[in-house]
Amino acid sequence: MKKKIFKITAPHSVLLPLALIITGCAGVSYQDPKSGPVTRVRFVTDTTGPVAVRSYASKECDGEYRMMDLRNGVLLGSEPRRLGIPLWNYHTNAAKEVLIRAGIPQFYMFQGVENSRNYIKSCGIVVQQKFEEGKDYEVSYKWSRQNCKLEVYEIKTNASGDAEKILLQKRDNRLDSDFTQSCLAKFKQQRWF
Repeated sequence: MKKKIFKITAPHSVLLPLALIITGCAGVSYQDPKSGPVTRVRFVTDTTGPVAVRSYASKECDGEYRMMDLRNGVLLGSEPRRLGIPLWNYHTNAAKEVLIRAGIPQFYMFQGVENSRNYIKSCGIVVQQKFEEGKDYEVSYKWSRQNCKLEVYEIKTNASGDAEKILLQKRDNRLDSDFTQSCLAKFKQQRWF
């Protein structure tokens, strides 16, 4: 899936990102699971543009739920979420730590927006991950020059007693063949957050 690029006029190049920052997190409030096995997961971004994280009930991309918004910078209305996962080195709005249901596959879509001169660029990634109970994880959305990518890590303590990240999977913005046509339609859907 290719990233979307929108050309806008100069006055809007300042106003649209500002509007996304101000309204980006309106109505987003993640609730931790109340029962069952759980694990701690940190969702993080390194981008200065807003990133929406959506959760789905299955690889059909049904039951869409907007979990949270992230941004490496100011994000009005954003509340800090820390559960004590090691190796925190992020802006308060760039990372959120939550409890996730363990032992069953989880499905997420990350969609980031960057402002580059007179262009707004959007890049999305869909990922499936099963988390094990009692472990710590980090799901990291990154934007490099021309593309976005996602990395999933387990954070564990090594033999020396130091925390370290173990890479579990890497994804780019191509939709994996495991996802269905209904998911592809959601992935291609034009969104302004």
